[in-house]
Amino acid sequence: MATVTSANPVATFGFPGLRANRHVFSAGISVLLVYLFAGLTIQIGVLTQLGLTGSEASSWFFITWLTTGLFSLVLALFTRLPLSINLSIPALIFLAGSAEGFTLLQILGANLMVGVAAVALSSLRLTDSFARLVPGPVATAVFAGSILAFLSKTAEFAVTDLTVAAPVIAGYAIGLLVTRSQLAAVGTAAAAGFVSVAVTVGLPGAGDSMSLPPVALPTIEFDMAAIVALGIPILILTAGVGNIQSLAIVRSEGYRPKGNLFGVAAGVASVVNALGGGHPAAIGSTTTVIASGPAAGPKESRFWAVVLSSLPVVAIAVAAIPVITIVQQLPVSYTLTVGALALLAPFHHVIRKTWHGPMRGGAVIAFVLAALPFQLVGMPMAFWAIVAGVAVVLGIEVGKTLRTPQPGNQPVVTT
Repeated sequence: MATVTSANPVATFGFPGLRANRHVFSAGISVLLVYLFAGLTIQIGVLTQLGLTGSEASSWFFITWLTTGLFSLVLALFTRLPLSINLSIPALIFLAGSAEGFTLLQILGANLMVGVAAVALSSLRLTDSFARLVPGPVATAVFAGSILAFLSKTAEFAVTDLTVAAPVIAGYAIGLLVTRSQLAAVGTAAAAGFVSVAVTVGLPGAGDSMSLPPVALPTIEFDMAAIVALGIPILILTAGVGNIQSLAIVRSEGYRPKGNLFGVAAGVASVVNALGGGHPAAIGSTTTVIASGPAAGPKESRFWAVVLSSLPVVAIAVAAIPVITIVQQLPVSYTLTVGALALLAPFHHVIRKTWHGPMRGGAVIAFVLAALPFQLVGMPMAFWAIVAGVAVVLGIEVGKTLRTPQPGNQPVVTT
């Protein structure tokens, strides 16, 4: 246990080994704000786009937030590592842009297969091999295209309801100008929009919805088209890219996580989510950046940032019905616009990777195709984006190989 000087006050809370200073508290609060201003708003926006009923939406919300809180809490205490299991935002965004034409039961069937496959890949130590089948830049580009598709749909709602969207956008611009913080700007946007809605429409209320969320197992339909079109890309985005990136982040801070353990945990959480009516989980990348960095305090105590943020997440999960009830009373343009603004920073990040990273040719093709708002041969364009991106990368690599002189084939120069 590291020694902390009096210049960095320590608070002890009665738990063995807990030494949490103000840095840990700050990191824990930051992680929670990411859940609220990014995860919650984006999730509500996506569930709205999918057209789920109140009970379907509350069940989806409950199970994904419950697994996020409980799995992260247990793993952080057990491993003492600043890693969390999150409701995967890339999976949500992909579903928002590509799930049109599939029923909820078919979507859940694809989600369940993602969880089963993720558990198998990690158990057999095949995650890295699977990730190599689809290069990271191509998968990242598909995610970027899915974000653009979501932003495009949101823009349509915003234009048709500027009285609600304008205060949100203005709040974001002012917050970003004053604080220079993306997270604070999203919080300002949410607050400004909420005040505007309260003044023009009235305050939303929970009414008589103060009850526990449903826990009945849904009937799941296994549709091969949904499994191929939705399941494979989501598996790549979560187990193939998201998990590997998150583990790389925490390793860069000097930790030595057991990747397969966290991969299996994320897969099991995905199975539980699907059985409860939700989408797959993954190892959180944004939360890992916050919780594992030097700003979170001494290295050996940073895992407490995950613990402290996980407890409120469980409480939010239990309050799924009133949360959904309140949010559903808000204009759709409000939740979608706040969620879209929360995606601007990640979108900028992945766009830079797409345009300036390796394998740019395949990545750009994948991005353009993934952003197209239609299907081809019954499959969403995100699926064809992966196929085309991989094909372009392979073609370029084969071309390079053919152009490279091989040993033994060099021309003989005589004198």
